[in-house]
Amino acid sequence: MLRSNLHKATRLSCGVSRGLATQVRNSKLNNGISIYTDPSKTTNETTLLVQNAGSTAETPYNNGVAHLWSHYFQADKSLNQAANKNGSKLSSSLQRDYQTFSVQSSTDLSNSLQLLKENILQQNADHTGLKDQVIQKIIDQEESHQDRAVIEHLYSTAFQNTPLSNPLLGTVDTVGDLTKEDINRFAQTTFHNTNNLSLLVSGPQVTSHESIVEAVNNSLHELSSSTTGSKTLEKSSFLGSEVRLRDDTLPYAWISIAVESESTNSPDRVISDLASFIFGSYNAFEPKSRLQGIKLLDDLQEYQLCDNFNHFQLSHRDSGLWGVATRTSNVGNIDDLIHFTLKQWNRLSISITDTELNRAKAQFKLALAQKYSSSSSANNNWADFIVNYQSQFNSLDELFTKIDTITIKDLKRWANKRLWDQDIAIAGMGQIEGLLDYMRIRNDMSMMRW
Repeated sequence: MLRSNLHKATRLSCGVSRGLATQVRNSKLNNGISIYTDPSKTTNETTLLVQNAGSTAETPYNNGVAHLWSHYFQADKSLNQAANKNGSKLSSSLQRDYQTFSVQSSTDLSNSLQLLKENILQQNADHTGLKDQVIQKIIDQEESHQDRAVIEHLYSTAFQNTPLSNPLLGTVDTVGDLTKEDINRFAQTTFHNTNNLSLLVSGPQVTSHESIVEAVNNSLHELSSSTTGSKTLEKSSFLGSEVRLRDDTLPYAWISIAVESESTNSPDRVISDLASFIFGSYNAFEPKSRLQGIKLLDDLQEYQLCDNFNHFQLSHRDSGLWGVATRTSNVGNIDDLIHFTLKQWNRLSISITDTELNRAKAQFKLALAQKYSSSSSANNNWADFIVNYQSQFNSLDELFTKIDTITIKDLKRWANKRLWDQDIAIAGMGQIEGLLDYMRIRNDMSMMRW
């Protein structure tokens, strides 16, 4: 009887769909909500993953409303006191294309579902009292966390006047102007659209996948899959450009340079990820960081050109950024730092070696394993895998297999398309007088091959 009722309420695939771990299964309710279960984790956690949310679902007028929702869920005093009485701990993460709301609980699943349902999926409370706290976080990032702020400015110039240019946390002005109507309208167009929703249920509370599906269906079946009031999200587009915020009172220069790269669903997404590990990351104050075998470090260390750098591939629904973020106290030699870095980028389309490729593969797989494979890792990492890789890979093993098949020919093909002689976006903060003009840097994106 239970099984027959379950099949009436849900639409299950014929086979078991394997996800991040070997015991992961997923199903989809008739109202559009996806359900993932993983009994292998050690802690009970229930996470609401909302896709097509975050800052890319905002406008220039309500920018920061997603941040306000995340801050409310993990910082509202009365909500957290009520959750703590039931043995629950609340947390939330915010990304540009999605956000999560998580409940770690020692009690049964029903309490976690009720918390999410009442405070996110059916919430009409006024969160404007939390705006001052959110504004303070925005100010703190700009004044004390320039490494994060320079990436925000990189997005703002690379994707001008399109959704990816919206600051992740919002701005002081836009958050300050948010009204109760703005807050609830955002919920209606994102959280109330069940096609955006996934529930990730993990830990010992997962006695069986079918029982979790039934419990979620009983709790959330009345939620409609109607998209009334939702809007079609605009596409983001890349523009070669720059933004400079010079402040000689700061002790360093923070610089980020990037090209347009792969979206989340691009077939070359994993190649671009791997390319970022060819040059990897570096910290001058960690002795082991100097012994990585990265050719770029030969010049940078000899002349002490930077304090740290990190190469990245940031993929999103419509587009992505591939590039480097660096900090230097050697502000008189910024031009050398940029020149040597971009000349190494040129090698990706000309003379990359098997040794470098194999080293990058090992580093990439290690980073993925550390982030995704631990049975005790948070559901936020699980959600990250679903958003970033689930459309192409059902498991970490499948992703590893794809990495192993990438050749130097693949890397060169990608680099010739995305890096060689391509427009760039530049963001600089602090003592950046030595950051030369845009065209000087743009010209280093190619060189004489013969």
